[in-house]
Parts: sequence; structure tokens; C-alpha cells
Amino acid sequence: RLVETGEIKIWKAREIVEQVRKEARGVSVGAVTSDQTAIDQRACGHGKIILLGEHAVVYGSHAIAAPVPLAVRATAQDTTSGGVDMLIPRWGVEYRLQRDPAHRDSLQRSLGIIFDALDLTERSVHIEVFPSVPRAMGLGGSAAMAVAVIRALDQHYRLGLRDDEVNALAYRCEEVAHGSPSGIDNTVATYGKLVLYKRGWPANEAPIMRELAVPKPIPIVIGISRKESLTAVTVGKVRNAWQRNSTLYEGIFHQIDELVLQAVEAMQVQDLERLGDLMNICHGLLNALRVSSWEVEELVQIAREHGALGAKLTGGGGGGSIIALCPGNRDKVVAAMRDAGYQAMEVEIG
Repeated sequence: RLVETGEIKIWKAREIVEQVRKEARGVSVGAVTSDQTAIDQRACGHGKIILLGEHAVVYGSHAIAAPVPLAVRATAQDTTSGGVDMLIPRWGVEYRLQRDPAHRDSLQRSLGIIFDALDLTERSVHIEVFPSVPRAMGLGGSAAMAVAVIRALDQHYRLGLRDDEVNALAYRCEEVAHGSPSGIDNTVATYGKLVLYKRGWPANEAPIMRELAVPKPIPIVIGISRKESLTAVTVGKVRNAWQRNSTLYEGIFHQIDELVLQAVEAMQVQDLERLGDLMNICHGLLNALRVSSWEVEELVQIAREHGALGAKLTGGGGGGSIIALCPGNRDKVVAAMRDAGYQAMEVEIG
């Protein structure tokens, strides 16, 4: 009846029914399930964490990034609607791609870039996106969605895209979302590997990506502040400060770069105490760039007080998420974060 009167949309009704079914089966709503993680790679984009190197990576420094078991998947189906429709039930997004680019928001501009690049502008298609990556939390949601949509279209229309082509097109979408992205989010979203990444600098040079191998998986807790933060805003803030005092800020970027390279060495010999120290120092330098927030600082403090060897913001900052290195005590850190009203999850990288 609510659907018939227009008081609730069909997608929302379906979502409510699915939640009730999950609760009846004893599945925690919002939890990451095996169904979410065992996703067809061709229609999947990976979420990510940056272990060290955010912001400095925009200016040619190294960064370490890893995929997490949070992903975005997408499907594409032909329709007779005469246009391109996108539905993202979990985010409450439903729209038709405007034919006039001047009337498109950033999400529609990204979708328009994809359809133009793939020569699909005359197709009539319905795209549905299923994100388990929280929106605007520094976990690479926009890049993961771009990769998932590109792969869904590639799979549906049998375009035969290579991973490097998917990655390059997702980067163009990231330019719309973030203005001056490093390229690290779309790279991890595409390849789903633990990598050492270095952007081409100047920007027209090719980036360098090296897959990293570690002796054992590294235990990490992700703390999610619930405060949405746009990477474009924090990247722009740092850029403005860099333009005012390039010598000072490039010194900070160089220090972060040194920490990243030392962290690679520590990871390769499983020296977690050293890695934790490097994470703590890196967080201090990110604080100097003024990209933290009180929610981030509280999460970092909670992690350290409950035994984390290191804790720092991850991604753009200004809110979003933190990561904490927690060998042997992840459950305590997760419980403390949740008791304080935040979301938290355990992951392993490598």
C-alpha cells in the first residue's frame, strides 16, 4: 500500500523486506557477509585503506595501500526506458542520466564520462549498485563504485576491457570526484592488491606500482567516525597551504615519503612495533597538514589506550576513518570504539 501511494519507493521496500529476512535468519544487518565478499571480480570494485602516505602521494611521494573486504558490486541490464537509469538502494540514490552535461551533478558527470568513453551513449540501460563501502569515509568508495560500474558494463556488453583500461577510466571519474586525485584509490579498486604506489610527478608521467609481499597478514582495525568527509575538500585545503608555503609543505611530504619506505622494510620482516611507531609519527605529520578532526583524534586515542601499536587517520581525513595496528588485541580495540559510538571492523592485509 505504501508503494502504491508513493510514500515509499520500490527499492526501499525491497531493502526493508531483505533486512527483515536477514534478521529472521540471525544475520546482523549491515555486517559484511560471505555473499558480499565473494563477488564476481568482473563487476566488483575494491574498497581500500592507505597504510601510510596519504596527501603526500598527491605530490609524488610513495604510499602503501591495501584492499579491504568491503567492496562495491554493480549490475547492468538492458531496458526500454530510453535512457540510462542508476539505482543505489543503500545510499538512497535513484536518477536518470541527464542528456545535457550542464545539468549533471558529480555522480552523473562520472557516469557520463564512462558512457562516452565506452561509446554507449545511445544505449538504454539500468544500472544497480550495491555498496558495502560506507560513503565518504576515506575507504575509496567513489573509486570502487566507478570500477564496479565499468566492469558491469564491460561484462554486459562484452567489451573485453583490460584492467589497465578499467583503471585509467576510473581515474578520470576520480578527477570529477576529487579534483586532483593521486590515482591510488582507483588502482587498488581495480587490482585489489597490497601495493607500494607512486604517482607520476609531474602529473603527466606514468605512475609506479609495486605489489608488496609480507610474511604474514597484518592485523588492522578500521575505526569509522561516521562523519562524512569529501577528499576533494581536504586535498584542496592542503594544496592551498602548499601553494602559500611550498618549501615547508614539501619538507613534510618528504618526511612522510621516508616513513613510507621505512614501513615497507618493517612490513617485509614483520616488525610490527616499528611499523606502529611509523604510523604514529605519520599521523602527527598529517595533523601538521591540518586534515584531522576531533572524531579522528578520539578514535586514534581509543586505539592507543587499548593496546594498538600504532594508529592514524586513513584517506583524506577531515572525518572518515582511522586504522590501528592491533596484533593480539583487536577485539578490545573494536569493543572500545563501538562503546564510544563509532563503527569498527577487523581486517587483515597482505
